[in-house]
Amino acid sequence: MTGIRIKVDDSAIQAALSRVAEKDGGLVVASLKVIGQYMVTATRQRFRDQVDPSGQAWKALNPGYAAGKTGTKILQELGMAGGLMGSITAQLNGTTLAIGTNKIYGAIHQFGGTIIPRNYPALVFRINGKLCFAHEVTIPARPYLGVSAADRAEIPLLVQDVLDAAAGP
Repeated sequence: MTGIRIKVDDSAIQAALSRVAEKDGGLVVASLKVIGQYMVTATRQRFRDQVDPSGQAWKALNPGYAAGKTGTKILQELGMAGGLMGSITAQLNGTTLAIGTNKIYGAIHQFGGTIIPRNYPALVFRINGKLCFAHEVTIPARPYLGVSAADRAEIPLLVQDVLDAAAGP
């Protein structure tokens, strides 16, 4: 994954994982796998809803740029398969869970920023079918990674489900 890292320090989530660790350390990994699957789904849903983890709508596209897109959704020019949304994955390393993307442009969309040309005198792109040249372009932040209030409520329930399944009938 790229260098995007957002640490979630949530006491309810930590408490749920601590309960699991007391019973069986192997259940922590099982819980993290379930949480990872859930967070990938929740993150992809934010793309469909075009909102950040707090539920705020992403900033609208430049109207000229929007007019030249093949679709109407923000951050979804290539659709699920080839774009940013489809690249969202969960990686588990020991007891550390990371949700992110391997797309190099993922950070600029998460945090926003200004793009400047490195090897050419200007950036070149199309707006309204016209070729445009710019010395810089500012991309607004459209956060897609993170834990929403709904996620914070759901994750301890998922951990409890793992505990209940391990306990059996």
